[in-house]
Amino acid sequence: MGMRILVVDDSSPHRRMLTAIFGHAGHEVLTAPDGEAALVALERERVDAVVSDVRMPKLDGFQLCRALRRDPRWERLPFIFYSSVFIGGPARDLGRDVGATAYLDAKDITPQQMAKELERLVERHVRAEYDATLGRLLDDVDFARRYHQVVLDSLQGAGKHDMRELVAESKRALDSVLSQLDRERQALTERTDRKVEAAELALLKQLGEFLGDRINNPLAVIMASAQLLEMRAPSDATSEAAERITAAVSKINAVVREIALKSGEV
Repeated sequence: MGMRILVVDDSSPHRRMLTAIFGHAGHEVLTAPDGEAALVALERERVDAVVSDVRMPKLDGFQLCRALRRDPRWERLPFIFYSSVFIGGPARDLGRDVGATAYLDAKDITPQQMAKELERLVERHVRAEYDATLGRLLDDVDFARRYHQVVLDSLQGAGKHDMRELVAESKRALDSVLSQLDRERQALTERTDRKVEAAELALLKQLGEFLGDRINNPLAVIMASAQLLEMRAPSDATSEAAERITAAVSKINAVVREIALKSGEV
């Protein structure tokens, strides 16, 4: 699957050359003549990677990479320096320290090799971020599942049956998600050469964000429902809370199914 690559270079011939090379490899290419223009382009367009020269007017490559790493939107965006001038140890060290994914010497890697090298670097980066995101998500889901159980244990006694059922439904959804994510982790462990697409990583992040917003804190569900119970008839409150949880569970299951489909498990 092709990527969207932003090429940042103040040399028009270099931009045309890299555009042709990446385009021939099946990638869509955006260009910018300097770091300031690159930031403007990134505000408008989604890209999968940035390939940047170092020496440029207005905002050079080091300053551009540093600015991106300070912005949560682009702090993990693959950023590759490609230079024939700033190639010494201090330049590489500075590139690494400002957050570059890689620092390529144009004397070692020809333009014709750039497409394959970029693909390799981005694949490795996406796989590593997917692994890390999956690990964090598994930890978060396991915490939420155990948290739900603690809440369930506290909901004993008369008059708490409806609330207990709502929290139990939420916990069952988390049990299912945890099981499926654990299978995904096992599959990755067994298939170390498996390529992870950027779309799979985006789905995993989407799941994490949704869990964090909607179902990762059982107390939020309970408190909201308790407030409704104080203001309304119990049947109405229970119905509304159930609808919220059912919608959340449906969304979670849909995203997990899509992750499984993209990873080839189903």
